[in-house]
Amino acid sequence: MKTRNLYKTLIILGCFCVYKYSKYLYIGILGGREQWLNIDEISRRLILLLTGIVLAFLANYIINKRVSLTDFGIGIKGFLKGILASLVFCVPMFFILGNSNGFNFIVSWELFFKDIFIAGFGEEFIYRAFLFGLLFYFSGWGFLSAGILSGFIFGLGHLYQANDIGSAIFIFLFTTGVSVGFSWFYYVWNSLWMPVFLHGFMDLIWDSFKIEDNVTGSFWVNIARLSAILLAVIYSIHVAKKNDRLVLKSKLWLNNT
Repeated sequence: MKTRNLYKTLIILGCFCVYKYSKYLYIGILGGREQWLNIDEISRRLILLLTGIVLAFLANYIINKRVSLTDFGIGIKGFLKGILASLVFCVPMFFILGNSNGFNFIVSWELFFKDIFIAGFGEEFIYRAFLFGLLFYFSGWGFLSAGILSGFIFGLGHLYQANDIGSAIFIFLFTTGVSVGFSWFYYVWNSLWMPVFLHGFMDLIWDSFKIEDNVTGSFWVNIARLSAILLAVIYSIHVAKKNDRLVLKSKLWLNNT
């Protein structure tokens, strides 16, 4: 790895680590873990997300000497197309889960905010735009090296849902694979908005129908999720051809372009 890229890598990973452990800073400021947990979950997650956003822009400013939305794929371009495409991709998921649950669903503004902004935007920004994106686009990391690292950390973050070793392995492999796939969406669309809204709408449908908390899901849950992902993949292949991003051969492990 070139010295310049090594420097950039250390800045990005350093800022990301500060984000990952920032909750301990807030615990210290508030005077203990109990005081931190007294804050409602959405507020805690929002505080951590805003911290991550600040650190992502700081890392980008240090390595690129600019403040830019487009460096994170969150400019105006691609917003409308991303939200409309994601809605279409999720239609089959909604009807499959609706049919198996008698269309008994509940949507609230709190749930909408949690799933679309905190989970959809938050997780995609942190793991795709911040960690994967800065490493892949600006630090010489390849798609697989940056994608596997971000997917690994993303997968570890979901292990709390496991009940035993078997479910832990499945959850880790599933979430890691999904993370790499969403990194591909981010790259192919040249925008973060499609993966943001696809993630958010899928979570919103999941929570609206009160599906079990474990990400493994039942047969119909997995069929429903697969339908959304499959539609997204099929159309994204078309987008990749249009954007000349279908072939990644020269960028798999190192990206010097």
